[in-house]
Amino acid sequence: MGVRSQRYSMLVDHGVVKALNVEAPGKFEVSDADTMLKAL
Repeated sequence: MGVRSQRYSMLVDHGVVKALNVEAPGKFEVSDADTMLKAL
């Protein structure tokens, strides 16, 4: 399948990163939709 990047979610507003949530390896805790909705 190839090499994958790390799992993350990012909130960008007019080209400015407002939130960056980077997951620990093998985890799925901070890059989910609920976390991003709370950041809005």
